[in-house]
This record gives sequence, C-alpha cells and structure tokens, in this order.
Amino acid sequence: MKDLEQFLKTMNISEEIKATLMSLMKKKEKEKKAEKKLNKVGFTTIGVIILFTVYFYFKIKVSGGLGASALSFILSDIMILIFIVSLMFLIFYMFEVKRKFDKAEKDVDKIRDDLIDRSSIIWRSPEERKLRYEVYKYLKDKQDINLFHK
Repeated sequence: MKDLEQFLKTMNISEEIKATLMSLMKKKEKEKKAEKKLNKVGFTTIGVIILFTVYFYFKIKVSGGLGASALSFILSDIMILIFIVSLMFLIFYMFEVKRKFDKAEKDVDKIRDDLIDRSSIIWRSPEERKLRYEVYKYLKDKQDINLFHK
C-alpha cells in the first residue's frame, strides 16, 4: 500500500484518481487477507478430518468393530465427540470466512469495473491519459490488479 502511495506521489494525477486507486488498493488488501484466512481454515479443516479418520480407524481396529450400536460406540468415546464438534465448528466457520471473502472480492470487482467503465471521464486531461498506462501497468505488475480490461 505504501508502495502505491509513493508511486502515485511521483505521478502528476488528480487527487480524485489517487483516492480512487487507494480505495481499490485497500479493498484488494482486505480481499487478500480474507483469502489467506480462508486457506488457513480450509487446511485446518482438512487436517482435522484426516486426524479424525485415522483415530476412528484405529479405534475400530483396536475394539474389533463398532459392536452392537454405532451410536453407542461414538458416544462412548470423548475424543470422537471432540472431533465431531470441532469439525462442525470448522465447517461453519469456513462458510462464514468464505462469505466474507466473496464480499471482499465483490467490492474489489465493483471498484475495478467502475474505474474501467469511467476511464475516459476520470483521466480527463491529455497528460493524465499518458500517465494512465504507467499507472495501470504498475497496478498489474506490482499489485495484481488488472485495469486494462474487465
């Protein structure tokens, strides 16, 4: 974000454009944070599923099967109950984080589409239009934001 601020200070463009680009950058950072969080929760969920499967397999192998009732087998072991509750919590939390990620992604796309649609209005003067390519190239290369097309 500070890189973008420094870059925009060197450019001779209007404050409106700078503010819009900074807003886009803030939304993009929020999206990246949400994506990282979603990945962490997803990998944690997969790890707990693997641990639960391994534990359940060995528990069945040691006890010689499920016995008369699968439900009584599950309810009699506190670790299995802990795994089940943990998985329910992680799956619910993953859906919540996914919802936040989708919202952040939608916010970025909304600002990005607005910038692309209003490009000729925002970059009014001929000097600003010449700088537009440099700014767009910087955003694409350094910040992973493509404003050249939708």
